[in-house]
Amino acid sequence: MNQSLKDFRHEFQTLLLNLLWHQWSALGVAGQVSAKPRWIIDPEALLLLTCTVGRHDARLFDEMLDWLSPNGWLINVMRLKRILRTETFAGEKALAAIAALFAKGTAAPKWRQLAAFANPPTEAQEFFIGEDGKPLPVLGEPEPHFFRYGWKRGPLRLRGYTQDFRPTDTATLVLQLRALFGISARCEIVLYLLTHAEAHPSQIARDTYYFDRAVQGTLVDMSRSGVIQVRAASRAKHYWLKQDQWSVLLNRSEQVTPKWITWPPLFSALEKIWLRLNDPQLHNLKPLLQSSELRRLMAEVRPSLERAGVDQSLSDDRQHLGESYLPVFISDVRAIFDAKLP
Repeated sequence: MNQSLKDFRHEFQTLLLNLLWHQWSALGVAGQVSAKPRWIIDPEALLLLTCTVGRHDARLFDEMLDWLSPNGWLINVMRLKRILRTETFAGEKALAAIAALFAKGTAAPKWRQLAAFANPPTEAQEFFIGEDGKPLPVLGEPEPHFFRYGWKRGPLRLRGYTQDFRPTDTATLVLQLRALFGISARCEIVLYLLTHAEAHPSQIARDTYYFDRAVQGTLVDMSRSGVIQVRAASRAKHYWLKQDQWSVLLNRSEQVTPKWITWPPLFSALEKIWLRLNDPQLHNLKPLLQSSELRRLMAEVRPSLERAGVDQSLSDDRQHLGESYLPVFISDVRAIFDAKLP
């Protein structure tokens, strides 16, 4: 096993878990936040990545459930399903178990739809995974909702330590808009226009994970209010709004425009890298074959990184032949976190 790649596997997992803790804490999960995130958080993408990576940190996973208990109504389940259909995430079965857990009360219908999104397996396996990569034993009776979806985990005890999200923080802008306007495409449309000088409907639809027709029709309706502005550019229409006026409406004193990042493709790419690094077969290969596999992996995820706008950190692998690509791969992945992630 290549020692540098083995060490980086643990480093990369730490980077991912720290990122998840940082973002969930910014949304109100009990935890330490060293600094406020510079980016607007996407709660649906965050939930999807945590369904996979959170299995390696039981406390993080259950603090996420603690947050969902009072705040699940802020999750846009229809958008989440659209992200799942567009991107690749491995935590669909865990997500279905979460949905089954919360399929009660006034929010039951939307969670029931999500609970039916995955087919339960015939045999259950341990849910949480230890530092050594081996499943953790289950103490006590398995949690029934998770067990129904093929997962064995201990009884769930939510601590209730989650705090309300801070509505004027940069990170929580989408939650503030959803609390104000409800769960709909209008929130993401306004969010996108608040973070871009102007945008075409197809661009908004692609980056917010809604259908083109829905965004186009909603923008036409919103422009009739006189608040959302429209201008013709060639044969296309571009929409914009007066961002300074919205800052007053939203009680925000920020002088800098909140930063947008398209999280779903980035999180999908990071998950693919993480899963490959945790594949024992990769570490049993000789360095030359490892280099070839990682080169292929980065070629696969590069389009996702490009859509997220973080591909500038990547090297040209054609300049690094054979085993010499291994340290380049490690450097490139580190650079993604250093350059773009809070």
